[in-house]
Amino acid sequence: MSTGSSSRDRVPRKSGSEGDSESRPRLRIEGLRLRYPGQLAAAIDGVDLAVGSGELVAVAGRNGAGKSSLALAAAGLVPRVVQAAVGGSVWLGGVDALRASAADLAGRVGIVFSIPARQLSGSKPTVREELAFGLENLALPRDEMDARIDRVLERMGIGHLAGRDPFTLSGGEQQRVAVASIVVMEPQTIVLDEPTAQLDPAGAQAVAALLGELAAEERAVLYAEHRSTLLGAADRCLVLDSGRVVAFDAPGQVLSSRILVPLGLEPPTIVVLAEVAGIADRGAFDEAAVAAALAGSRRHRERASAVLGRPRPAVDWEPVRDHPPTAVEIAGLVHRYPGGIEAVRGVTLGIPPGQRVAIVGQNGSGKTTLVKHLNGLLRPDAGEVRIGGASVGGRPVFELARTVGFVFQDPDDQLFNRTVERELRFGPANLRLPAATIDRLVEAALEATGLAPQRLANPYDLGLSERKLVALASVLAMDPAVLVLDEPTTGQDGPGVARIGAIVDAVAAAGRTVVAITHDMEFAAEHFERIVVMRAGEVVLDGSPAEVFAPERAPVLASTGLEPPVAARIGARLGLGTTPTLAALLAALDGAAAGGDRAPVPGRTDATAGSPPPAEATVPGGTTPSAGPFGPPSGRSSPASGPSARDAS
Repeated sequence: MSTGSSSRDRVPRKSGSEGDSESRPRLRIEGLRLRYPGQLAAAIDGVDLAVGSGELVAVAGRNGAGKSSLALAAAGLVPRVVQAAVGGSVWLGGVDALRASAADLAGRVGIVFSIPARQLSGSKPTVREELAFGLENLALPRDEMDARIDRVLERMGIGHLAGRDPFTLSGGEQQRVAVASIVVMEPQTIVLDEPTAQLDPAGAQAVAALLGELAAEERAVLYAEHRSTLLGAADRCLVLDSGRVVAFDAPGQVLSSRILVPLGLEPPTIVVLAEVAGIADRGAFDEAAVAAALAGSRRHRERASAVLGRPRPAVDWEPVRDHPPTAVEIAGLVHRYPGGIEAVRGVTLGIPPGQRVAIVGQNGSGKTTLVKHLNGLLRPDAGEVRIGGASVGGRPVFELARTVGFVFQDPDDQLFNRTVERELRFGPANLRLPAATIDRLVEAALEATGLAPQRLANPYDLGLSERKLVALASVLAMDPAVLVLDEPTTGQDGPGVARIGAIVDAVAAAGRTVVAITHDMEFAAEHFERIVVMRAGEVVLDGSPAEVFAPERAPVLASTGLEPPVAARIGARLGLGTTPTLAALLAALDGAAAGGDRAPVPGRTDATAGSPPPAEATVPGGTTPSAGPFGPPSGRSSPASGPSARDAS
């Protein structure tokens, strides 16, 4: 996928908003009101919006604020496909999108959904044929179809996937294909609903660059997002709350603490730092400018506390089932899929009881394949997995489920009951636990996830973020010794990510082992004491957040499609050593300012400036935390704690 210019050192881009977009917008929404059947409150309540040719407009807000509903309406799917009572107007060029047929809208608008499995046709055996599906419906000549597909495969960096079955790809790879399936049709207006939710950081940067390229081709682009990478790349950003417009201006203006904190949200970390440095109004998403301004300011932690201004959620988890301390041991694990794809290549890891381990890496690096061996969903072609000292080999999944709880990336692969409470009762009932124990676990899981008000709701009447919490609660209710989470923060807003982080902390504090796959580097740094980095089915780094996100590790991370959290990147620019979290960066800044003679210097990357160098992280050819197949695992360390900020959502 084309990477384009980085949004970190941002140069303002001339957009449609600077010309005549308001007089001749590609997308014009006036007084839009939208209410779904059976709902008293409106999902959209009086929204006005215009997006011109060549303009990028982002939409931010809490989950349930109306972002997806606005996207559906903007793409002409309401009420034609999605039933709802609608008022106001939506115009795509000269076409009334609320009354137009699919044929009327073909070529005018395309939409990318947040869950790629819902985007893909399910009828095409290869990625190339999937991209041809929409073009076939447009009745394009074969030569033009082939030329377009070739261009988009190269543009999206998915040429190597062209012959693969779309449903054998990782979630992130599927998301790239879903975006490509719309881009290849070349609509005048492109609407995207969380297009980077399942992408690694490099993939998210590439999508941001792609959207900029599409705008440069005079397309109108509207997208709902949580990630600051995408929000900061927009020309303008619309903030919604309860279906109403709260603010609509440049990203640095509307994603500020003044706008977001009253809504129960935190600004993106880079905006917090810009506010601390006093340049939020002119350089909120420019990392170089923020670093330079921080170097000349003082009282960083005091200012950050004033910006954030609200406590983090607290979750308690009392173990109910009497599990012995349970370690995870993986020795020489190899897994090959049909067709010869070797997804895991000789991985050896030891995870002691009670440790929090984040597994990170680019899309398709083998993360999910690896953890599916922990509860027997996949079986190794070579090597061995032990849980609590006992080999997984030959043991059925239902037996392993008594010890290992697995939360899938897509909650719709996991949920099936008619109410949230029934969903939570299913697992512990199948473990034959006493009725009183089941009651206690269900109540504890509802409380931990904040789902008590939805206990009688049908899970499929809830949004994606709440369904993911239901899936997590259904596994928590089984009180497993080992909790495995596959992309738990996908689709979550800031408060949702904070709650999941608090659950991880509480479960680990109760002595349980937590293993999570994530593309959220801030989440990994804040809540996990150990980070394992994978590339092409192998472990290439293994250490604490301070070790893995140290400045000298950045090239290895880049080779895996990852980048350090923004706090670590700012710390590296200032020569402060390793600062993986906002708390660590603020402490280092205040320490450097108090020292006087060692003030931060923008651009300096000496790991000894202001903090000691990190301990050596495991690298290829080095000593792994479990040196032998089942040797003693590495010791524990704690991630930094203190002030924290999340991407606005």
